[in-house]
Amino acid sequence: MGKKTSTEPRILLDCDVIIHFTKAGQQLLLPKIFPNRFVILDKVKAELDKRKKSIVALENFLEWSKIAVIPFPKDKEILIEYARLKSNMGDGEAACMAVAKHTKDYIASSNLNDIKAYCDYFGIVYLTTMDILLEAYHRSILTEVQCDTFIKEVKSKDSKLIDGVDSIKQYEQMIKK
Repeated sequence: MGKKTSTEPRILLDCDVIIHFTKAGQQLLLPKIFPNRFVILDKVKAELDKRKKSIVALENFLEWSKIAVIPFPKDKEILIEYARLKSNMGDGEAACMAVAKHTKDYIASSNLNDIKAYCDYFGIVYLTTMDILLEAYHRSILTEVQCDTFIKEVKSKDSKLIDGVDSIKQYEQMIKK
């Protein structure tokens, strides 16, 4: 099912990134930005399944994107870490961080309040929606105008990206500092 053809670490997708790309109508771009690297833990999929209003878009996303939904590992250390993390945050973030801590996978999540300190402490690489969008821009998958439209679209649908950033160029300048 989840054949890994890339030698680079997998990227564990959290709900918010999938939702951002779905709201912008660009969810099928995800596998093009980081080919063969994105996976979705079954616990994240279960969290997505609770969002009834976007269930059709999400099911279509899974079918068409060919991003594998993988089972949460049964490793005792990961299960203990997950249980500990789950007491402070959502299922998706807890699952992604528990797995990434023990596997060296990356995380794709924009929920920096929940993940940043933990990931920084344990040396876990994380990518926000904006980081993935910037990568799409750098790889010429999306133009500057398309990226700015994406940002505007997601923000207009009550999703947070990064406060005070309304364009891909602004974000690019911000992270260079």
